[in-house]
Amino acid sequence: MLERAPELLPAGSTVLVAVSGGCDSMALLHLLADLAPARALDLRAGHFDHALRAESAAEADRVRTWCEDLGVPCAVGRASDPGTHQAAYRAARYGFLSGEAHRTDASRVALAHQRDDQLETLLHRLMRGTALRGLRGIPARRGPYVRPLLGFRRSELRVELERRGIAWLRDPSNDDPHYARARIRHRLIPRLEAVAIAGSLADRTTRLAIDAARADRGLDARASDALASAGVAGRDSGGGAQIARSRLAAYHRAEQARMLRILARNQGFELSRGGTRSGVEFIKRGVSGGGVDLADGLRLTREYDRLLLGPPAAAPADRELSIEDAGPGEGAAELGGRVVLVRWGAARSAPRETSSPWSVDLPVAGLAFPLRLRGPRPGDRIRTGAGTRKLKKLWNERRVPRSRRAQVPVLAAADGTVVWVVGHAVAVLETADRQRERFWIGVGEH
Repeated sequence: MLERAPELLPAGSTVLVAVSGGCDSMALLHLLADLAPARALDLRAGHFDHALRAESAAEADRVRTWCEDLGVPCAVGRASDPGTHQAAYRAARYGFLSGEAHRTDASRVALAHQRDDQLETLLHRLMRGTALRGLRGIPARRGPYVRPLLGFRRSELRVELERRGIAWLRDPSNDDPHYARARIRHRLIPRLEAVAIAGSLADRTTRLAIDAARADRGLDARASDALASAGVAGRDSGGGAQIARSRLAAYHRAEQARMLRILARNQGFELSRGGTRSGVEFIKRGVSGGGVDLADGLRLTREYDRLLLGPPAAAPADRELSIEDAGPGEGAAELGGRVVLVRWGAARSAPRETSSPWSVDLPVAGLAFPLRLRGPRPGDRIRTGAGTRKLKKLWNERRVPRSRRAQVPVLAAADGTVVWVVGHAVAVLETADRQRERFWIGVGEH
């Protein structure tokens, strides 16, 4: 019966079968047990007790016995906090299955969704509001999770179990109108089937899901090609991706949304509709230096014409360097996660690179020791020949990305006066002795 099983369940693989004890999962368990010898499948079972009913513990024991009678070892998990809504139930169940798959080295987790579940899912999404991606319905495979029964109706599975005399559990929550899926199953679908024009409603929605999945994959392929031509690159550090905003802004909003979802998916995130909408709006209106969270742990920021998508930057604490006097020496500092090597001493004994933006010589008489090589701080200013300016203004004039500013070394005197912004500006120092004793300092990357 399982025509797609070879595609979904590679020969020789370890398969964890999710067994609730209901009709569908018992059919899946027995059909996979039939298939296992020919495919050399190592079957394991997992049952999760949501602890919502007094009899659930006894039912879990019964499921374990049914599995072991087939020679399939069964692990049972139980909810410590039953929760109050379907999303919590689902998260707890999948958390258990994921843990069991890891513990047993299972490369596949087989779930018992079938064609009627597909119909209910599509109708539920249509009622809540969905886009093309939602019309794809339940996938036959997503990561390690596979659904070999999507080609079957619930009624077909029940007939097979009855023919073979296999018992199953009946969950009263499936008939509880408190749940939207139960209302769809028992109230909406019978009415839709009654007015169906031709053929099975479940069959037609299955075809819709297949067509939607094909169209969605085609649009994803076009979006991936567009990203490649737009020049997506990895971030300098911290993971993530960067792309020119002007290139991305040239596309339609729907294409931008798809590109954002692809970039997020490449980093292990699935964007919600709200997260996608926030990202598209930021592409249009976000200012340089700003950002928006698209998901927990995923942030989109702008630095001039660059858009950066990735985990929020979390640089380690700075390790500053103190220079006690004008005597020669060397050391290192770590600023914004970047290590720089420093040498200093009398200008007359310094190397010849004193004209480099990474080195400077200063009049000793104008310096208040100890000097401190540190990162920039809020309110920092530097006095140059053009007047006193905030470092923030200097960054903007020189278009230094916000993400890199914390890595720019700043040399400050004992009173906090900034005397050198490495690579960018040297302060004009008040001193009458400008030519005699001078102090040289050079900075280089580790």
